[in-house]
Amino acid sequence: MIFKKIIYYFKNQALKPRLFYFNTIVLSAIFYLAIEFQHENNTYYNIINSADRYCSNESDTAKLKSIVLHVHEMMRDRHKIFRNKEVLSWKQGFFKSVDADLMYGAGSCGGNSKVLARSLYLAGFKVRIGQLKANSYYGAHILMEAFSKDFNKWILIDPLFGVVVTDSTGYPLSYVEAEQHWDDIKNRFPLNYQLAYHYNGIRYTNWDKYGFLSKAIKSLAKCCMAPNKIEEFSLRPLLLSTYKVYLILLIALFIFFHGINFYFFNKK
Repeated sequence: MIFKKIIYYFKNQALKPRLFYFNTIVLSAIFYLAIEFQHENNTYYNIINSADRYCSNESDTAKLKSIVLHVHEMMRDRHKIFRNKEVLSWKQGFFKSVDADLMYGAGSCGGNSKVLARSLYLAGFKVRIGQLKANSYYGAHILMEAFSKDFNKWILIDPLFGVVVTDSTGYPLSYVEAEQHWDDIKNRFPLNYQLAYHYNGIRYTNWDKYGFLSKAIKSLAKCCMAPNKIEEFSLRPLLLSTYKVYLILLIALFIFFHGINFYFFNKK
């Protein structure tokens, strides 16, 4: 019965001239975003597949390390070419999706982290991006962690250096473990890195970034998440593809708009 009412609504209301052009514009925008999102995903799937040349075996850890090395090599070469002097197009400036970081190797530690996080996420890993604390300031350097099924824990990665952080025996460490063993691991990094980035705190989500909106989201999260889980939750990986974010929002708004219209149309 409801299905027939929906069909009747679209025939007699949604396709009238005053809504026809609106529907055409919105559906065209949805189609465009879907194409861009699919194109961006395929680019990253190709990166994941080409990382196999570094893979020593089929284990979870070997796959992770191969992608880390491949992305680091790829981003390093792009950075040498563009040297953070790229000029973004209107499209890249508006959408600010991770494909711009991939194209130009821009953004140093931030750009490297976003590209690696997107690659690992599409390869099946849970990931989180963190802002390292230095001189009482978060964001001085960007690190990330990927969850390893082999070790059943988060593994710390420095994407800018292409390093999976380990102890002296080669055992991979989480950020918490790396902070506890800083004196042991610091010698694996350049001297200027050691002096600037003592591991002394990390923030996975800046809940103050968008003011009231982000604080409201955190308040809602408290209803269903433990306090420690909220602090360990990384929002950034969910927003890496702005094509996906805009696509979901536009579809949701389109459905909501017609849902409201259908409700009042049906009441008549």
